[in-house]
This record gives sequence, C-alpha cells and structure tokens, in this order.
Amino acid sequence: MQLHLNIKTNLLWSAILVAGLFSELAAQTYDEARNFAFSGERAKARNICKQILSEGFNSDVALLLGRTYAWDGLYDSARVVFNEVLMQKPNNMEALDALSDVEYWAENYDKAVEYCDAAIQNDPADESFVLKKARILYTSEAYDKAVNVLEDYLHENPGKAEFIRKLQDYRLDLMKNKIKVNYTVDFFEKDFNRDPWQIMALSYSRKTKLGSVIARANYANRFGNKGFQYEVDAYPKFTKSSYVYLNYGFSENSLFPKNRYGMEWYQNLPNAFEASLGLRLLQFSDSYVDIYTATIGKYAGDYWVSLRSYVTPDTTGTSVSGSLQIRRYFSDPENYVGLKIGYGVSPDENRDILDSAQRLNLKKGSVRLDYNHIINRRLIFNAGAEWGTEEISAGTMASYYTFDASIAWLF
Repeated sequence: MQLHLNIKTNLLWSAILVAGLFSELAAQTYDEARNFAFSGERAKARNICKQILSEGFNSDVALLLGRTYAWDGLYDSARVVFNEVLMQKPNNMEALDALSDVEYWAENYDKAVEYCDAAIQNDPADESFVLKKARILYTSEAYDKAVNVLEDYLHENPGKAEFIRKLQDYRLDLMKNKIKVNYTVDFFEKDFNRDPWQIMALSYSRKTKLGSVIARANYANRFGNKGFQYEVDAYPKFTKSSYVYLNYGFSENSLFPKNRYGMEWYQNLPNAFEASLGLRLLQFSDSYVDIYTATIGKYAGDYWVSLRSYVTPDTTGTSVSGSLQIRRYFSDPENYVGLKIGYGVSPDENRDILDSAQRLNLKKGSVRLDYNHIINRRLIFNAGAEWGTEEISAGTMASYYTFDASIAWLF
C-alpha cells in the first residue's frame, strides 16, 4: 500500500514538474516569437505561435499570431484568429482592439466602429476606445459623428485634455469653406534686369460629399503685360481609396494658355503608398500640347515623400521634367515644412506661367522650401522661397529667386 502511494506521489510530482517545464518553455518560446514579430521576422514568429497553439489554446499567443497576420496585410487570416479568441473569451478587449485595427486598415470603417462600440459597452471607462472610435469616424470623413462622440464623452467626463484637443482638431472639418489669397514675386539676376514678375491668386473652395470644388482667379504682371486666368478644380471621390483631379481654365491674355484642361486619377495603395496617372492639355493660339504626368508617393512616419514626372511628346522630340518633394508634418496636416527639388518646366507650378508651347522645352532647375502653419484653428499661413536657374531663351540661362506667401481663412 505504501509502495502504491509512493508511486502515485512520484507520478504526481513528475506531472507537475513536466507541466512546469512546459509552461516555462512555452513562456520562453512566446517571448522568442514576440522578439521575431517586432524585429520584422513575422513568418518565424507565426511558426512558433502555431507550434505553441498546437499544444493547447493560449489567448496571448493567438493574439500575437493574429497581429503578425494583420501587420503583413493578411486581414482574412487575422480575422479568423481574432474571432477564435472571442469565441474562447467573448469580452477579450485585446481581440476587440485588434479587430478594430484590422477593419480600420482594410478601410471597413463601419465594422471597425462596431468593434469599438462592443469594447465601450464592455468597459465604458476605457478612454482609448472612445478616442479610437472618434478617429475612425474622422478618417471616414464622418466629421459630425466624430465630433459628437467627443462632445458626448466630455459632457460626462469634463476636463479631459486629449479629448478637448481632438475635438478642436476635428471641428476644423466642419468648416467646409475656405478663402485663400496668394502672392508670388520673382527676381532675376545678371542681364535680366526687368521689373519683377508678379502673380496673385484669389480662390474659394467648398467641401462637399462628393469632394472639394475650388474656383480661382489668377492675375499676372510680366514684361509690362497684365492679364487674368480663371480656373475651376474638382476632386470627386469614387471609392474610399481613390479620387480624381479635374481642372479647367481659360484666359483671353497671352500670358496664359487660351484653354487648360487637367485630369488625374489618384489611388491609395498598400503600405501607405499613393500613385497617380494623369493628363494636362494646353491650348495656345496656334497649337495644342498634351502633357502626361504620373506620381508615386509614400507616407513614412511623419514624412511624405513623392516623385512626379511630366512627359511632353513633340515632333521635334520629347521633353521630360519632374520633381522630388519631401514634407515633414507636425501636429496635423496643416503644420509642416517642405523641400522640393525640380527639373524642367511644370504645367502645374504657380510661377511657371506658360505663354507658349515652346516654354515647356526650356531648361530649368530649382530648389524650394515651404512652411505651412495653422493659427487659431481657422487661419492657415504659408510662406515659400525658391532658387533656380532657367533658360529664358534658347541657350541663355538666368538665375532667379521666388518668394511667395498665402493666407487662407476657414469658415
């Protein structure tokens, strides 16, 4: 009898020891999986997580596995894993948080809000899900709803600094109108001793459900010649990830093209990339010019980097121009500094007034600095300076300095 008890006791202690060793091994392996996941080796992390889960369900391991799928854009696989966690633990807040991220990244904003609502219902005191819900609504351009979420929470919990700050930011997009005034002046060196070139522009823009619409009047004073150009821009949205730029302008003065048309398709891509493909058509008194343009850009943290090219076919040869643009954003999209390096003449630049098709073939190089800042959440100030050299006639180069400033009022 005593021997039998000793055998049972030894077996019990052996089982406890094995379980303890397995638990310690699993913990060590989970830490290893986390290290792989956060160092970018997510395939290795997934293999370890699957090995651990084959021995039994572990919510922490399952959540890590699902996150690695989500980070790699494998949203369907991530959903399967996170929903399994919710089946095992219906009120698991981390799973709800992860699912809201997946749907947000997949631009399924309504579904992302549903998961936030479920988490808020589980724990109304959790501020992070209220802020997250407001952010998702704001991203989906449901500005009224985003503001209402923050206002309702502040009504019950006054004095929350982050909620107050976000509310002030989001209310900006409830102001759908903008009036902007811009002034640009060019100074030239060496033998180009003429009066400075001057350009002024007045525009009004309105945000609509279909996208923004802008009406603009441009005034130029060059070589003693003065004239106006009138333009309309529109940015209709076709899907959550794509929109179109449309432009028409006309002028009766030789400083501008007689008619100007523009169209460009913009598409958001995975991993914070954006690309576009478009056309500019300029009509002068004696000719038409087709210009093809394309961009590729990417958000990298607080930075936006983009490349744009223009290609102009012609019977005498094809001209190519382009630019590299870098912006460093601060607290919001209206606070940034920018650097732009350009080559060749651009049909979209404010100072590059195209009074003839021949100007598109002239050589040019430039470097530009920009500063943009919003004041009192209604007044947007922009200042820029540019230095460059350009061909003022075939074979004759001149250095120039450009300074411009603009101010816009939101209401």
